[in-house]
Amino acid sequence: MTNKKIVLFDLDGTLIDTAPDMYLALNILLSEEKMETVPYDKVRPQVSNGVLGIFSVAFSDDPVIEGDRYERYLDIYESVLGQECKLFSNANNLLDSLDLKDIDFGIVTNKSSRFTMPLMRQYNLLDRMQTLVCGDQVKHRKPNPEPLIKALKNSGKSYNLNNVYYVGDAQKDIDAARAAHFRSIACTYGYRVADDNPASWEAEFLIDDLIEVNEIV
Repeated sequence: MTNKKIVLFDLDGTLIDTAPDMYLALNILLSEEKMETVPYDKVRPQVSNGVLGIFSVAFSDDPVIEGDRYERYLDIYESVLGQECKLFSNANNLLDSLDLKDIDFGIVTNKSSRFTMPLMRQYNLLDRMQTLVCGDQVKHRKPNPEPLIKALKNSGKSYNLNNVYYVGDAQKDIDAARAAHFRSIACTYGYRVADDNPASWEAEFLIDDLIEVNEIV
């Protein structure tokens, strides 16, 4: 075991701002169903809660996860994937800095491979990462620590857990990091409802901008 460090990132709301694409897909679905659109500022906080979180502000009925509406939304989202999303501020600067410092990085996301892989290619991240785990590659998604533990195993390297960091924008990210015995970094700029305070998640570190990861690692 060496002193090598690795920083693992959540994807949606942490590394890439995917909310615009997900909002676009919702509006297309609402148009198909001849329903009025909902304000973006109501949808954005729900993105970390997945499709059902987004549906909770758009539909009054209780959406069933295997329902036609759910599957149609995923198909629409796939068709618009990457059109309006963007890397968060300083994401590239941070990743370049990690490369210069010979610090590994990877992504652990609850997002399925179907959507994650095209985004990784769009931003030329696949060949740069040491490890990547998507939600459909594990039995239990975050807040279960399984995806984080798998990511470390798949890295092919041995790290001291004191040198393993996980960055996320939701309580479930910090809970997963804690359960995996990784060092946790909570970011304040992601997707969350107004009364969800990142300071209450008990992360080891709290950042307002990705570039602050440099000061931590």
